[in-house]
Amino acid sequence: MKKLEDYRSGNYVNVDDYKSFIPSEINEDWVWNDSELNTLLSKASLELGNLNGYASQIPNIDIYIQMHVKVEANKSSRIEGTRTTIDEDLSDVLDINPEKRDDWQEVKNYVEAVNYGFKRINEIPISNRLIKELHAILLKNVRGEHKNPGEYRKSQNWIGGSRPGNAVYVPPIPSKLMECLSDLEKFINNNKINTPDLIKIAIIHYQFESIHPFLDGNGRTGRIIIPLYMMERGLINKPYFYISDYIEKNKNAYYDFLSRVRTNNDMISWIKFFLECVIETAKNARIKFESVVNFTNEMNEVILKLPVKAENAKKVIDVLYQEPIINRKMIQQRTLLKDTALKSVVNALVKEGLLVETTGFNRNQIFSFQKYIDLFKN
Repeated sequence: MKKLEDYRSGNYVNVDDYKSFIPSEINEDWVWNDSELNTLLSKASLELGNLNGYASQIPNIDIYIQMHVKVEANKSSRIEGTRTTIDEDLSDVLDINPEKRDDWQEVKNYVEAVNYGFKRINEIPISNRLIKELHAILLKNVRGEHKNPGEYRKSQNWIGGSRPGNAVYVPPIPSKLMECLSDLEKFINNNKINTPDLIKIAIIHYQFESIHPFLDGNGRTGRIIIPLYMMERGLINKPYFYISDYIEKNKNAYYDFLSRVRTNNDMISWIKFFLECVIETAKNARIKFESVVNFTNEMNEVILKLPVKAENAKKVIDVLYQEPIINRKMIQQRTLLKDTALKSVVNALVKEGLLVETTGFNRNQIFSFQKYIDLFKN
């Protein structure tokens, strides 16, 4: 067993005019004496339990989870510099400003990678193989498509600056990469140690970001690994836990704590930050789902009061839960309602203020289920 208080982050290797950081191995059984860390770990476990308990009572929660994933995709991609809004990400690509379509595609790729990952962990463990598969999806047909999607780098990368010599951080040299990744993979799948999984995933995330194994897309890949690990280990029952919103709001602190591990050997402070992130994220996810359940109940009452057939209104509403920004043709394809019936439902929902027409056109109209979208945005 090793104490976190005695953790040493690694060492530097001199390469030409720069130094490359080689993180120390982490495949150990980690223990600690810090009482504050124990308190935060207990709170984080409690909040995750509350989230799991509440979510297990929600009928058809998978519908709402997909919306949750889409918002996470927006937040995670925005950390990397994309500029699309959540409403734009929910729209059809043809309705997006051409200058933002690459950003739109990056967000779509993120959603695809998350959904792929949660299916794939039923077939293989979290491993270098799976990580590369996720990365290939993230960089498909976007700006990083020429930076070896799905392949670990064979050249030096860096963070900040114009070259390694003036960079803020230079990850391991290529010749050390597989050694670092092998240790990380062993730690991820080491079931013989007693380190709590929330502590493990905090260490895993730090280590992955320090290794920075890809030429592009490391941040997004690293953030996807977190809920996959938590799902695989039974910390969450469904794929509804994502930390990007917290990181985006605390971006400077996030990078500072990661950096302090390398510069000050301060793994404990990073883990505390990560546990605070888990606590707030779990709380917010539960509150969000509570709001969605309340909204759904209200919608069920509204449906009964609309001057249209309730079964037709319900068909439209069920589509809107999955595609909250949509045109009339797509609604018809999903509901198979006749023109007259569909028009009556849409007009009734617009009159109630539940659907908002966003184009101002008489034809090719696009409708937004705005109140529902706002539940996930806020």
